[in-house]
Amino acid sequence: MRSGFSLIRNGEKLGYPYLEALRSLAPLVDELVVAVGDCEDNTREKLEALRPELPCPLILFDSPWDPESRKGGFELARQTNLALERCRHEVCVYIQADEVLHEEDLPVFRRDLERFETDESVDALAFRWVHFYGDFDTVVVSRKWYRREIRAIKRSRGLKSYGDAQGFRIYENGNWLRPRAALSQARYLHYGWVRPPQVMAAKSEALDRLWHGGARDGSHSAATVYPRIFGMVPYEGTHPKIMQTRIQRHGSFDPFEGKDVQKNLKYWRLLADLQLEKLTGWRPGEWTNYRSLKIYK
Repeated sequence: MRSGFSLIRNGEKLGYPYLEALRSLAPLVDELVVAVGDCEDNTREKLEALRPELPCPLILFDSPWDPESRKGGFELARQTNLALERCRHEVCVYIQADEVLHEEDLPVFRRDLERFETDESVDALAFRWVHFYGDFDTVVVSRKWYRREIRAIKRSRGLKSYGDAQGFRIYENGNWLRPRAALSQARYLHYGWVRPPQVMAAKSEALDRLWHGGARDGSHSAATVYPRIFGMVPYEGTHPKIMQTRIQRHGSFDPFEGKDVQKNLKYWRLLADLQLEKLTGWRPGEWTNYRSLKIYK
């Protein structure tokens, strides 16, 4: 049996597809545990209403955010670990509020989770990533955007959410050790950078407070929140069915109109790195949360 776990705060106010995220994970797990922050909107009520729709129990617990934990994104990891502690099963599958699984990948997810459960040589299971940016038709492929990350772990191996909750590490003798991982071919679709510009600006300010501390109101604006960046390419796949209503509601507009990517030294370095990756499969300077990677095929 498996547990799913997540966290959310102000999901409605900040435009997170958190309900879609939970719906997409529910078919793969036997319970869903969610840390619900001290929300300023109706996120809690939306989660309560979600319960009857899911094929597994939805376990909600109130978890106020620490106002003193406002640097480095560490509060995100703390809240993630609080949810993890309440999971009852050995294999725990994590999903963040802006990540959604595609129904086309569910057979691969199930197969690889079953293999992971009995594979004693690994501590964690990583997945492939698709990063949307600005709208639902654009993705980013670049060394600056991670292409793989851990989302399933074995509780008995002592893994904890690390840093800003991007990945997981094992804390041992005062050090955060990277776990041994296997790589599934299933995808996590990341919609964290797809919102109307005004909502994206508000979300960016909220995250800035977690990273830098103190109030930063006005540090982001709808006009500047979506610069044209290196690595933007058209998305050629489909979206999960449970995202269709949100996509239709989003409407059609070009957040990059009149903007050009800055072709500075960093741009040319990233371009050279991308060409090398295409030729060899090796991503220069790639930062990972695992020390070894077994490929599940």
